[in-house]
Amino acid sequence: MPKAIQMTTYGAPAVLHLTDITLPLLQPHEIRLQMVAAAVNRADLEIRSGKWPIQSANPFPYTPGLEVIGQVVAVGEDVTTVNLGNEVITMMQKLGGIHGVRAGGYQEFVTVNADAVAIVPPINLMQVAALGLAAITAYNGLRRMDIVVGQRVVIHGASGGVGSIAVSMAKALGATVIATTSHHTKDDYLFSLGADEIVHLEAGQLLQQLGARSVDAVLETLGELTFNESVAVLKPGGHLCLVGAASGEKLTLSAWDLLQDLQLTGYSSENLTGEDLRADMEEIYHWLTVGDITPPFYQTYPLAEAAQVHHLMESGQLVGRALLVP
Repeated sequence: MPKAIQMTTYGAPAVLHLTDITLPLLQPHEIRLQMVAAAVNRADLEIRSGKWPIQSANPFPYTPGLEVIGQVVAVGEDVTTVNLGNEVITMMQKLGGIHGVRAGGYQEFVTVNADAVAIVPPINLMQVAALGLAAITAYNGLRRMDIVVGQRVVIHGASGGVGSIAVSMAKALGATVIATTSHHTKDDYLFSLGADEIVHLEAGQLLQQLGARSVDAVLETLGELTFNESVAVLKPGGHLCLVGAASGEKLTLSAWDLLQDLQLTGYSSENLTGEDLRADMEEIYHWLTVGDITPPFYQTYPLAEAAQVHHLMESGQLVGRALLVP
């Protein structure tokens, strides 16, 4: 029988277990794909722990996973945009996540609306899986910062999924990239991605190391830990885009900073549509094909080891992206 990772309660990684499932009846507007890889995202951990409760009256059993890449093995009778055998990627749009509408990507066979996918051209599927939702988030965050050649840009959490891709993308846009990380052991990886400077947040605060009004833009992934100083290091007219808050959601800033004509904004992939996904992935495919961006380091783990992957991510032992495979 088909296998899936499910949980029947919130809790530690051990609540995740591999189980047999029955596939749902395919609706006319739906497709079914056989999973090649499902990336693990920090949001999966927040939902599993109960920090972000599932917004459903009867949330369990629940299958995590905000994204998946695979091959189409069944097509609903009304579907005209996707064919059997196509390799596709899909993410968000009520797949897994807090809404509890669809079982997520941690399963061997995934059923989604046909208009929620983007067809993958004949390129390395595992590299595309490693880019995935992290690349969509990085791309949209950087796009909102209006980066031009020569600007100094801070990328927080640069060794993680979103951050590592953002480093590569910011370099492709011609920026000088300042990568932040928690430990010097990640330096070699960050330099390999193209980082020009590295700030170790454990060794001192961002403001102390960079100085006030010293950078043009900040991609903020950490939130509470760094937000105040991320704003303080921006030059007048500088841009900040918040795409995550891994360290906490309570943000503070000085009123004087807002007098610098700063532009503070954010991006959430909760607003992603199928049309957005196809347009964004088209740009990402191009950058990947011509070599403008480097896929992040990734490691693959059997689907059955999902709980172990959650443990490794929670304890800060992962670099780049973790991909579950059948």
